[in-house]
Amino acid sequence: MRKPLLFITALLFCLESYSLTIYEINYEFKNLTDFPRYTAMLVRYGNGTGFMRVKYSNKANTQTYVVHMEFNEVEGRSKIDGLPHLTLQFKGENPRYIINTSKEKQEVYNPDVLWFRKESTDKNFKPWGVTSLNSDGTFEYGKILSVKVLNTNDLSKALVKNYFLETESFYANLFRQADPQPIKPKPDVAVITPGNPSPSMSSAAPTKLHFILVANTNDPRIGYSVQKDLVNISSQVKDVSVFLGIPLNYVEISGAKFSKASVETALTNLKPGANDIVIFYYSGHGYSNDRKAEEEYPQFDLRQSRFDDVQVATMNASEVLNKIKVKNARLNLVITDCCNSSLGLLKPEGKNFALTTKSLMSWEKSFCYDLFMKSKGSVIATAAKKGQYAYGNTDVGGYFTSNLITSMEKYLSKFQTATPTWQQIIAEAQTTTTSLSLTNLCTANTTCRQDPVYVVNVSK
Repeated sequence: MRKPLLFITALLFCLESYSLTIYEINYEFKNLTDFPRYTAMLVRYGNGTGFMRVKYSNKANTQTYVVHMEFNEVEGRSKIDGLPHLTLQFKGENPRYIINTSKEKQEVYNPDVLWFRKESTDKNFKPWGVTSLNSDGTFEYGKILSVKVLNTNDLSKALVKNYFLETESFYANLFRQADPQPIKPKPDVAVITPGNPSPSMSSAAPTKLHFILVANTNDPRIGYSVQKDLVNISSQVKDVSVFLGIPLNYVEISGAKFSKASVETALTNLKPGANDIVIFYYSGHGYSNDRKAEEEYPQFDLRQSRFDDVQVATMNASEVLNKIKVKNARLNLVITDCCNSSLGLLKPEGKNFALTTKSLMSWEKSFCYDLFMKSKGSVIATAAKKGQYAYGNTDVGGYFTSNLITSMEKYLSKFQTATPTWQQIIAEAQTTTTSLSLTNLCTANTTCRQDPVYVVNVSK
């Protein structure tokens, strides 16, 4: 009955997105003699969402086109060279022209389908083929000529102009000239124990980030998955601190320190300023409160031993939020990743989203600043509604955690066209968590469906 939580990015302090894949794929359709060569930029987030842009010209190079398409990602199996392979299709949808230098402005583009496959020895799906459905129902079969994974350093102005107008948000975000500022030292990261509430900070700042992480890493059944979440969440929060240049007070309650008493001490010792940010995260076992039918948020199982009284060694997620809100910080986030089902039921292991090779790309700073520094209010979000399991596995940790992290990475990326909100980020995490849960095999006695529950009360 457990599940993990909050955000992820990459290696500590590297500030690069690892939930993003950017491919440049060159291919040809030999039968299309007027327009034989194509180059696609495929942008895919770790939750299976994204888009592609395709550039092509006529054979004489007198006409140039760039088409934008969303894609529908479809995982399946296909025979390739007589052998079964796992495949991933990116089916282009809703094509629209970004650039069209021809006189025929109403031309219709037949969407491409980019095919990826996974070898038995590889964890990632990689580009393999391309098809296109003709208007008469027949297919064109293309050939991939070259493939390149793009990182930040590869995105020169010349390359980006192949797919984006200079007036588009991504181009502006990527090449915006930053105002010259003196280099600031890295913010202090104070690792606090519940018994040491007041570490000395070498520098003061108008905003501090307080992070309480509670993770049942010693549990023999779910400890490996919880540990994955601990690493992901702590790395992400530290990255936010460094990226925004704000000090971090970090309280970790895991391993032998995992207990209700430690959580209560950490909450008592929490003393945020009026402009501070508080993040509370729980990853472990959870269960629904059958004594209060109206309580939609889960109880935390904070027992150190299975022989402890679970009705005593527990706290409710909403109880934690209320304890934090009275501290009067500017922004409060309570995120929990645990089951919300009957006490005693074990959480099943779930499958993953398909994996593709990751690109390295930094966040858009103005988006991150607005999300954390201009938001005021509270957020509570949990992995599953009353009566449901919270899925996870040892590869990605908790479904909700993984999807929330990916959603944040997506909305902080330079590809976005507007400042993100907490509502957008958590709503997408809810949608993709549910979608992933429904790919699992179910029995007559278990439901695969997992619907995160949340309330966002945040203003700017």
